[in-house]
Amino acid sequence: MREKDVWNRALDDDYEGPRAEGDRALYDLLMLDNDAQNGGLMHGIQVLDQDELTAAVAGYRWFGLDALADGIVSIATEAAGIDVDDPDSLDAQSELEERADELFFGEQGSDLLGRAFNKKLADQPDAFADPAPVGP
Repeated sequence: MREKDVWNRALDDDYEGPRAEGDRALYDLLMLDNDAQNGGLMHGIQVLDQDELTAAVAGYRWFGLDALADGIVSIATEAAGIDVDDPDSLDAQSELEERADELFFGEQGSDLLGRAFNKKLADQPDAFADPAPVGP
């Protein structure tokens, strides 16, 4: 039950209680993960500001998902170099979005998050605040 409580707390934007290192890392990466799940990785990269994106990448790294974090940084860097207002860049935008979604939803993507979270919680339980009831 603790896994569910910790996960739900990380998803609760209104939670004002303590967030330990693991809670913060999970919260930060879920900001990107939730946006990406809804509209693709490029969407997630585009809606987060630079500080939020940096924190999300750090969250992925904290959970040991370095290859995914490296891929996100690479995609974000490449996206920053594309002029979205230039009609000649449509092919580059489309190709990058396809690669981004393959990275995020493919073999190495977001399916790894649950396993990485459960492993980290088991290996470093003190890195997460004691779960308090979330919601009604």
